[in-house]
Order: sequence, then C-alpha cells, then structure tokens
Amino acid sequence: MNALLLKFWTWLKEKNHMLIMFILLLLFGLGTTIYFQRLSIANYKNKYETESKLKNALLDTARMYRNDRNEWTAEKLTIQETTKNLTKMYGQLTDAQKELIDRVKEINKKSDVITAALIQANVKIDSLLHQGDVEIDTVNKRISFPELKNPDIHYNFEVGNVLPAFPNIKPTLLIKDLFLPNKSTVSFQFDKTKGNPISFSVSNSNKYVYVANIESYAIPGIGKDIIKPTGWQKTWGWIKKNGTIIVVGVGGVVAGHYLLK
Repeated sequence: MNALLLKFWTWLKEKNHMLIMFILLLLFGLGTTIYFQRLSIANYKNKYETESKLKNALLDTARMYRNDRNEWTAEKLTIQETTKNLTKMYGQLTDAQKELIDRVKEINKKSDVITAALIQANVKIDSLLHQGDVEIDTVNKRISFPELKNPDIHYNFEVGNVLPAFPNIKPTLLIKDLFLPNKSTVSFQFDKTKGNPISFSVSNSNKYVYVANIESYAIPGIGKDIIKPTGWQKTWGWIKKNGTIIVVGVGGVVAGHYLLK
C-alpha cells in the first residue's frame, strides 16, 4: 500500500506540476480571500462603531452630579475623530465644538495633542451678604469688608470717602450680582522638541482667572509610537501582529518550490 502511494506521489511530481501548482495557488487564494473578508468585516464594524460614538458625542449634553467628595461635577462624552474630518463637518458642529477644533489645530502646530477640552466655567455670585469683619476708619473715611475665612470665596472690598450713618450700627455689604465669564482650554500633548514627554496645559480667556498650580497624571506606557505612530512604526506593528501569517505564507511557497523541483 505504501509503495503504491509513493509511486502515485512520484508520478504526480513528475507528470502533474501544473496540477500541484494549481492546488497551491487555490489554497493560497482561498486563504487570502478569507483573510481580506475578515479584515473588511472588522473595518466595517470599526467604522460603524466610530460613527456611532462620534454621533453620540456630538449630540451629548453635560450631565451634572455630585461626586464622592460632594463636589458638583460636569461630565460629557468626548469627540473622537481627526481634526481634518471634523473640519469638513463644521456645518454640523456647535460654536463651542468649532472653537475646540480650531484650538486643537493651533496647538498641533507646535505639539501633538493627545486629548483636549474647552470648558466654559463662569464665576457667578448672586445676592451674597457679607458675614465677616467690618473695619471702619473714621480718620481716613474708609470702610473695609474683608472675607478670608470662607473656603469658597476670599475678598476685601473697601469703600472710600464714607462714614457710618449710625455710629452704633455696623455697616453692611450686599453683593447683588457678580459674574466673571471664562473659557478654559485644557490639553494633554507630546512636546515635539523635548523627546516627546507628555505635558498638560490650561489657558483661560478671563484675565482674572489665575491657574495657581497644575498636577496631571497619565497611565504608564502611553508613547507617541502608540498614540501617533509614524509610517515605519505602523508597518512594524503590522508585522508583529501578522508575523505568523507571513511565516506560514513564506513556508508554503518554499514547500511548493521544493515539491515542484
């Protein structure tokens, strides 16, 4: 039986080179078709999920809640799309979304933005009655209203050229309305000139809003080769991911070559 199989295999190698080549090509073509079909399905799925996430983010509204520290917190979905594509969608964006994209493009000229946000956080005081000390200077005709104990607001208002109407009654101060509009732009980015470390920046549109300090955190392992890889880094990543397929493919070609000799 083994002799017959060996004789048949020898005959195939000597007389049917084209048949063997056809079978090898058929197997290779079948494998390639299956691979690209799976790749096409995965790409379509990713595209659908990306478009769905983008639509949800563009239509989302800020949600307000108190966190575990009892602080008011605003939360909203993040837009995930290239600035090039978002620029083409300007007609579908709100004014705030357009401003955010414009700021990201400006920052990208000197850094590579990882993530950014445009925050409209206004300071508003409505009918605040001064509860702190009152300092009366009758010589210089000044009355001061310092407030340094309230954890939410510190101030020191001084009124000049005045005297108390009644010496035995302490003057009062009522802030009926105070509003400080402000937009904060925050961003994480790679510095292009310093070995690509991650940095965090905050800018405010209102000159009275001052950033006293910044502390930021990023999970370990975030590198520019992962977030924004070059063409070579993309190629090497593909090779590492599909190395087994390449080896199998080359092995099949080599085996076919020796079988046909």
